Amino acid sequence: MPTPVAPTHLPQIELLPLKAGLPAGQAHELTVLARITPPAPQLRAGARAPINLSLVLDRSGSMSGHPLDMARQAAQTAIRALQPQDRLSVVIFDDTVELLIAPQLVTDPEALCRTVESITSGGMTALHAGWLEGATLTAQHLNPEALNRVLLLSDGQANCGETRIDVIVGHVRGLTARGVSTSTIGLGRDYQEELLKAMADAGDGNFEHIEDAGALPAFFAAELQGFSRTVGHTVSLGLEPNPALQVSRVDVLNALTRNDLGRSQLPNLIAEHPLDVVFTLQVPAQEQGSDVGVTRIRLAWTGRNGVRRSQRVQLNLPVLSADAYAALPEDRAVRLAEQLLHNARAKQDAVHLLDAGNVQGAQRALYSRRVAFAEYASSMTAPVAQQESQALNDLAVNADIDQTLTRKRALSQSYNRSRSKE
Repeated sequence: MPTPVAPTHLPQIELLPLKAGLPAGQAHELTVLARITPPAPQLRAGARAPINLSLVLDRSGSMSGHPLDMARQAAQTAIRALQPQDRLSVVIFDDTVELLIAPQLVTDPEALCRTVESITSGGMTALHAGWLEGATLTAQHLNPEALNRVLLLSDGQANCGETRIDVIVGHVRGLTARGVSTSTIGLGRDYQEELLKAMADAGDGNFEHIEDAGALPAFFAAELQGFSRTVGHTVSLGLEPNPALQVSRVDVLNALTRNDLGRSQLPNLIAEHPLDVVFTLQVPAQEQGSDVGVTRIRLAWTGRNGVRRSQRVQLNLPVLSADAYAALPEDRAVRLAEQLLHNARAKQDAVHLLDAGNVQGAQRALYSRRVAFAEYASSMTAPVAQQESQALNDLAVNADIDQTLTRKRALSQSYNRSRSKE
């Protein structure tokens, strides 16, 4: 099975099967890890593509005190990380929307930081109106070679103006089609996670759960670094099983949104940051013999120059005797990726059980998954294996102590795992 080596300007795509073969004469569930490693950006030394960013900050009454203070510090961290070629606007909202900083190049970051320092808390939460203002400002200065994004931070529920999730998400999707992406940050325990997650999915951006406001400055710094290293956006992955094999079922383990063509939407391609997607194929019995073309995948993305690109890679596997197949070793990286995504599904299942008021059911699901994962974690040296076991246990323990926070943690962990953020 060849491992494709892409030119330096294209992502490297590896198709890694759990076992490098198919057993002859029997139907088989084949597990495959698609690992996509974006290339380094093609820029001169010390340069990066520009950023066109609107920060949209919730300043409603619930943000009063320490949360708002930290949000101000986070925004200032973001401003200081920008460069003179970057464009910034800052929108603040409670039950009204205020343009705090009109779109401008970041030529005097300290002056902008002093303006941010003046933000005070107010009333209710007109989240949609605040986001829309930021998105409109970004769209007014749309630059195909820049990352054009709205970064929304909120700690509460949308309770003023437009509050229907489907309507808000539709508006986000419309701006995404015009080239304006959206990332969202939920702060604390009272924000509306389903709305913020749905906005990020529709906005081709990121969703982040932050419990401690003190983590905001570090998050903003990391997010901006990701902006500057983005080499592709509006990324999709299509699975194309060989029709001659009559594959009966395909299952993508990552919880990813599907586009109108049925392809999985992936996060932005960040330079040298791998994305892992695990999928299974139900392959009918094959005769022993030479290599079989099992499936292809199609990766598509829009580059920083606005040009749509695509790339296909095919997986070929030999059909082996039962003994030869049994003697093949498993790829430990594939097995770990598969198990981590099963954990993510268990966390999502726990969220649904908590929503139904079945706390004990959620705990059982998490404990059961922890026991199943322990069989693999005990033989793995990867730190993530031990961290995951602890995370499953902590969620189960805390489920009947604080259901609201447990739900947010489980949803965030599941989301991040599916998008290769953890």
